[in-house]
Amino acid sequence: MHLLIALVFVAIMSLPLLLGTTIIAPQTSSILAGPRGIGARAAGGAYTQDCQQDLLDADPFQGPPTYISGSTDAIVPSANVGGGHAGGNYVIKTAGVDAITMPTPIVGLDDNLTVAIYSDTANAHTITAATACIANGVATLKTVINLSSFRGAGVTLRAMNGTWQVVGQTGVSSFA
Repeated sequence: MHLLIALVFVAIMSLPLLLGTTIIAPQTSSILAGPRGIGARAAGGAYTQDCQQDLLDADPFQGPPTYISGSTDAIVPSANVGGGHAGGNYVIKTAGVDAITMPTPIVGLDDNLTVAIYSDTANAHTITAATACIANGVATLKTVINLSSFRGAGVTLRAMNGTWQVVGQTGVSSFA
């Protein structure tokens, strides 16, 4: 019986080799080369401010919100951490329409950087990227995200390979 179990185990473990599956080793994170996430700044040891920023870069909802209330707010992730790029949790509090702008993410350096932008007002806001770099699951990259005029409308964007990938959306009326 034990021999049968051992043979089945060996067969299951050999299946990826027989099917030609390639397993890629995890990439070591680096703040200078990316991708973002745990370990990009700190290699381990004590929990530090750098470790906290690694968590916030990959999941902005773990940190405090940044309230934006202008009519032409610029979301520049690099302004958050002394010249280095960082994720953010942005809540729109503008009484009128906010025409938000944001940069194109840098390939490699910004990979896995995550930005959440949600409205707390009943106004139709726009988010415009510097280039056509918004990947929302269709053939062509987009430049503009149009939010519906309802509280809670917004997007969560993750930087990957020079694009902002839409990983979550609520109340988006269109992409252009």
